[in-house]
Amino acid sequence: MFDTKSKVELLDPINSSRPSTFMQLAIRLQEEHEQLKAKCNILCELSMRTASSSGRFGALQLLKDLRLHAEAMLHDLEQHSKWEDEELFPVFSRYFRKSTEPTILPSLWVLEKDHELALQFFESFLQLSRTLIAVMQLDKECTDPRLKEKLKEGCDHLTQGCFILSGHFQMEEELIFPLANQILTDIDYLFS
Repeated sequence: MFDTKSKVELLDPINSSRPSTFMQLAIRLQEEHEQLKAKCNILCELSMRTASSSGRFGALQLLKDLRLHAEAMLHDLEQHSKWEDEELFPVFSRYFRKSTEPTILPSLWVLEKDHELALQFFESFLQLSRTLIAVMQLDKECTDPRLKEKLKEGCDHLTQGCFILSGHFQMEEELIFPLANQILTDIDYLFS
């Protein structure tokens, strides 16, 4: 398992005899993961705060903000996934398909399933939050305790989605960075 310092050293163009396009892909992966993990942590904290909120107006405003943040996170994830699928993973697949070792395709498939599961939790939250916001706006005096339970349930789904995403990013890094190190080492040997 790589810590942050070793990832930085691994992907430092100065430590490479020949910086490459592949290295730029690996650096971009690292940077985007750091940004997505930070956003995921913020979203998780906001979700837990919303779930424990009291007071109708405060809960409604927190839920609206949380929903906006969740939608923005989904947009960022979509852009990141598209880039991985179109640019990053094809490089790994082509490179490692030529070796005699097992391919990385099964590992990428497992990672994709984790990603899909996280998205399902996000979608569940978005559906519940849409309904809750509508009810809270229509009936401002509603004191139904089930409303609070549904709010907590929706936030719990989002929090679970965030936890799954964080694990997904960690597993992806544990798979990709050693492979990136191997490719970068091969490139250095080839050009040294």
